[in-house]
Amino acid sequence: MQVVDSKGAIVGSIRDFTMNTADMTILLVVETKAGGEIEIPLSEVSSIEDVVLLGRISQTTSTSRATAPDYPSTITCRSCGTTLPAHAKFCAKCGTQVK
Repeated sequence: MQVVDSKGAIVGSIRDFTMNTADMTILLVVETKAGGEIEIPLSEVSSIEDVVLLGRISQTTSTSRATAPDYPSTITCRSCGTTLPAHAKFCAKCGTQVK
């Protein structure tokens, strides 16, 4: 089942469930698109339907199994210098193609 963040971006797919016995929290083990694994507390899940929807942008902790690379959340337009979301294909200010 796919895991989607609050902005609609695919985080990855659920691989397993686990429990942290120290504080008795249930965690989703998610295989990220980059091939790493992260654990997401069930408390951060907003809805489970056709996909798992996270309630907010997750600041999850990476497990020691594999670490997903950090990708920038913003990019800068080379033409006008406007800060844009990393998924932007065109600049919202000047219209220049950024990818």
